[in-house]
Amino acid sequence: MVAAEPFDSYSEIADQQLDDLESKTDVRLYNEVIKVCNQIFDEPDSIKKFPSVITTMEGLRFSTSVPGGYPYRVYWSMSMEGLVRIEAVFVYTN
Repeated sequence: MVAAEPFDSYSEIADQQLDDLESKTDVRLYNEVIKVCNQIFDEPDSIKKFPSVITTMEGLRFSTSVPGGYPYRVYWSMSMEGLVRIEAVFVYTN
């Protein structure tokens, strides 16, 4: 049996998206996205009560809006052990 890899704080995709966001947009938006990510890491159970949830092939992904950063959203997951990983950060509109 292969041991599961531990969750990272950020997926490779989210890392790249955050790097792109930092270099291509205003500092205020980047800081708001980072603030949401930190809130998710610090209080995942309370944040989990409010976001949208989508189902992917890899499991549930929570979607949290970035206040003042519409239409940016932070997509994240939580393992059975309660470990959080930011999966993606991008623009989402209905």
